[in-house]
Formats: sequence, C-alpha cells, structure tokens
Amino acid sequence: MRKRAKETLCVACRETSEGIRRGLCSHCYQKYKRKGIPLPMPSNSGNQNSPLSLSVIADHTRQRDSGCLIWQGSLNKDGHPIWFEPNTEKGRGSKRIVVARWLYENDKEELTKGQILKRACGNKRCVATNHASAGKIRRYQKPGEATIPSHCANGHDLNDENLYLHANRNAWECRQCGWESKKRNSPEHPLRDARKPYRATDTHCHNGHSYTDVGFFVENGSRVCKACKWLKDQKSAMLRLYGLPYDRYLAMLEEQDYRCWICQEPFEIRSSNMSPHVDHCHNSRKIRGLLCRACNLALGHFKDDVDRLQAAVRYLEQHRD
Repeated sequence: MRKRAKETLCVACRETSEGIRRGLCSHCYQKYKRKGIPLPMPSNSGNQNSPLSLSVIADHTRQRDSGCLIWQGSLNKDGHPIWFEPNTEKGRGSKRIVVARWLYENDKEELTKGQILKRACGNKRCVATNHASAGKIRRYQKPGEATIPSHCANGHDLNDENLYLHANRNAWECRQCGWESKKRNSPEHPLRDARKPYRATDTHCHNGHSYTDVGFFVENGSRVCKACKWLKDQKSAMLRLYGLPYDRYLAMLEEQDYRCWICQEPFEIRSSNMSPHVDHCHNSRKIRGLLCRACNLALGHFKDDVDRLQAAVRYLEQHRD
C-alpha cells in the first residue's frame, strides 16, 4: 500500500498541501515562476515564521541602485509584500502583516484606519520608507465618509462606466480594480485581454432595441437585451434540434403566409399558444412544416398515425349534430 505524503503549510497562501517545493504549494510555485517573482525565502523556524522585525526585513529585502528596497518574500493577490507571524492574541494560527505599512509606521508615523501608502517609485514590492507617503484615498468608502474622488487609488478614472455604487451601504468601488484583482487569481494574465465596458447607462442594445420596450437582464455586469437573447436561443435551438437554418425558417413562414398549416390561424411570435412550432417526422427526422402549439400536440398525441386520424374524422362525422 502506497504511503500518503505528509501535508505541509505553504508560506505564500498558508494552505496545507502535499506537494511543497521551496516552501510553496504547486499553485503558488507556478504563479511565482510565471510572473518572474523571486521565490520567498523559507523561514528558519519551519512552517511558522518569526515575528516581523527590522532584522527579518533586512534578510528578505534587496537594495537597488534606484533606491528601492525590494521585498523577496511572500506577496498578496495584489502584489504587495506580506509577512506571516504567530498570532499571539489567539494563541494559534498566524497573522498577516503588510510589510510596507509596518515599516512606515515603525519609521515615521502611525497611519489611521483606512489610509493607504502611495509609492513615488511605482513599485509595489518596494518597502522603502523614503518612497512612501500617507494617502487619504481608499478604494472602498463607508457611509458618511468623504465624497467620491475623480480617480481611485490605482489611478483609474472613476467615470459612470467604471464606478460601482453599493445600493445598500452607499459605498463605491472601482470596476477596473476589481476586474484586475480577479484576473490575478485566475490562470490567465490580467493584461492578455481587456475588460468589457459596463453598459449600465445604455437605453438601447447594439441592435437598436429599446430596453424600455423589450426589457433586459444583467449578466456578468452588463445589460443583455431579452429580444436579442431570445432570437439567439431560437437560432441555436433550430440548428441543434432540427438542423434548420434560420433563413430557411423565415422562408417557411412566408410560404405559409405566417399561418398554421392545419388550422390556418395567424401566428403570434413569442406567444404561448400561437407561436410557430417546427413539425417533423420522428422516424426520418424530415421537417414537414410549421404548426401552432395545439395542432403540433394533436399530431403527437395521435402518434402521427394516419389510420387513427381517419378514424377520428369518421367518429366526429358520425356524432355530428
């Protein structure tokens, strides 16, 4: 019987995994290698890091000629340096600390809750205090706080398309920042494709249908026209079920003068009873015509049997008043 591998704690995501390489699980190791980020240095104390201190920062940083102090350890999903130290308050587990914030508060001043650090060099992995300054802009706001700025913390323009307002808690978010954050956790690179614009203020779809007349629903943060969605589903269903192109379907409607082939009642598009139904033979799969719902169900209940239909005609003629 094969012996199960021992599970170890990953130094980046803090999740237990069997395949640990250089202190990282397979997912974190591939992410570090793909983005060209230097692998974090394993802690001397095993899986549990020691408390953050100036000596720890000196061991995990590298000085550049530009003056940047580059962090060589773990990064969060947004690319900012972090450090895990024992959680002395709970007595178990670990506590995550933002290295740049901790070093700035230790060297200069303590930041208030909600403040962020601005980088003059633009490098997120830089923890040098002379490149940092306390900012007042935050990506999320709570009710009763300052007005919405013109740009978010990452410099994205907060226009009508990029700004998202929470209806319940009256807070705002940058759509571009949220999209980039989700892409960092996905296997695809965040710059390989562009974010689709949010069509929250549009009154018409790209085919000219008015949302007031035909209606819409929200899918992946964008408005989707119900009429266009219904037409797309119709075309897909006809090809999938009957192998009938949509242009041939329109030609059949015109040949039948937009009426049912049997009862000659006019069709009503997107109606529950009088919408056109494609009638076909279940044995040969041959398309016979377009019928209303009642006539199509009647042929199905008679199992397309001519003798049964003729017997039903004789029955009706015999009992005619």
